[in-house]
This record gives sequence, C-alpha cells and structure tokens, in this order.
Amino acid sequence: MTIVKPLEFEVLQNLATKDETPLWDKEKTYKSDEKVQFKGFIWVSASDEDTHEEPDVYFDKWVKFAPINENAFFDDEVNTQTKCDKAWSIQLKIDGVYDTLAFLNIDMAKIKIIAENGKIIYEKNMYHKKSKTWWEFFFNKFKTNKDDFVFLPYAIRGDLTIEFYPNKKGANLGCLLIGKKEFAGITIYPASSTYLNYSKTSTNEWGITNVVSGKKAKYLEFVVAIQKKDFDYYDELISEIYNIKALFIGDESELGFKKLTTFGILKDYSAPLEVEDYVQYKLNIQGLI
Repeated sequence: MTIVKPLEFEVLQNLATKDETPLWDKEKTYKSDEKVQFKGFIWVSASDEDTHEEPDVYFDKWVKFAPINENAFFDDEVNTQTKCDKAWSIQLKIDGVYDTLAFLNIDMAKIKIIAENGKIIYEKNMYHKKSKTWWEFFFNKFKTNKDDFVFLPYAIRGDLTIEFYPNKKGANLGCLLIGKKEFAGITIYPASSTYLNYSKTSTNEWGITNVVSGKKAKYLEFVVAIQKKDFDYYDELISEIYNIKALFIGDESELGFKKLTTFGILKDYSAPLEVEDYVQYKLNIQGLI
C-alpha cells in the first residue's frame, strides 16, 4: 500500500482557454439564471432582485456553479475539467519534494512533462488498444486513457512545465495531483473494489421503471500488514490524511490490479492492536467523483 499526499503548487502560467463568463459587477442588476465570474468560480443568480451583494456572501441570492475553465483542474472536484480544443501548457511552482503526478479525468492525445532545466522527464501517448489476441490488436479501435499516473524514478524539487496535446475531444484535464509516495505497509489479499452508484430509479403502477443516470464512485477496502515496531509511524501517517484528498495505490506491481488505485478520501481506519510481531490494519477509501 502506497499513499500519495498532495503538495501545494502555484500556477505561474496557464495557457488554457480563458473563461468568457462576465465578471460580477456590483453596479448591475442580475436576472434569475444569469451567470457571473467571481473569485475563480462561476455563480448563478437565484433571483430577479437587485443583487449587488457579493456572491460568496449572499448564498440565498447566488448559487456556486463551477470553477472557471482555467481553474477547473485544481479545484476540489474530479469531474470538472479544464477544457481546451488546442495544445496548451501550464508552468507550476511546487512547494516541496515530489516523485508522483496523477492526471485524472482526462481527454487528450499526449502529455509531456518538462523539468526546470528544460529536460523532458516524461512523455506519453494516451492512445491504447485493449487486446487479448492478435486480431484484436490490429483491428480493434484505439481508446484513450482516462487517468495517467506518473511515478518518477527518484524524488525531485523545482518548477515544472506540463504540455497537453489534443485529440478529437480536445486537451481536457479534470484534476492534477502532485506529491511524494509514502509506503504504508503490505496489502493483504483479498482486497475489495466496488462502485457506489448514484443513479436513481422510480417504478410506476404499470411496472415501468425510469432511470435517472447518476455518477459512480469507487469504494475500496484494504487490509494492510506492517511490523509492530513501525505501527506508531504509520498510524501518524494515516492520521495526517484524514479529510485530505489523496492518491491510494493498493498494488504497485507491474502486473498488479490497476483498479486498486484511486484518488479519494479515507472513510474509515481501524487497527486492532495485538502482541504479535505484525499488525494488520484496515482502510476503507471512497473515490471522488
């Protein structure tokens, strides 16, 4: 089990498409459903009143809708995307040492990461084919990765430039995480990977069922083994990620289960203390939508 706790970063340059939503104007009267841009987010007017008040103060008159386009990749949600129909790049100032980058909910053709000294440290095409036979390899359609995890061979420090190249849907980025891997023990199998389904159904008196499609979230259950002498260290590590969105990697082996990697929050942690040389603790993790 490996845990990647996110580091803070500052966006020095962002060449994504700028959001065209007009800025909030205290001198303007807004109608219901009109949108404004305020403090990096889009807000929707909830009334036809003379709403001169700031949107983040008067929540009865404004609804926080979404981040502006160029900020969507580092907001609190995975499902919102920074969208761009052409190649774009970001330059980041990162606070600390890091060895892991995670690109989540992406639609793009290629990612390139360039270090502060100009050296390309990572470049990957997002196209792939799922195949079990030679026929499938040659004739199946190409698919694109929705997530990409970058594990550097050693920890580094310094600014990064990241370039994104478009496919037919554009170069769209849902979430970017940068951090340093922390070993948290050995995952004990069997582990469990399930999905929480937020769709709703209703059945009328004739037995016809309507489905309102909702999103799904991954839910993981792990049992992790550590040496008893190391328990206090790992217990402190886990306590530091409560209420923090982190990357959880249940299986790092080359042929391991990719389903056991998710970006989420720790829902539950329990560690029965025993007198044996090894201690097993349990983690329940809910992936973010």
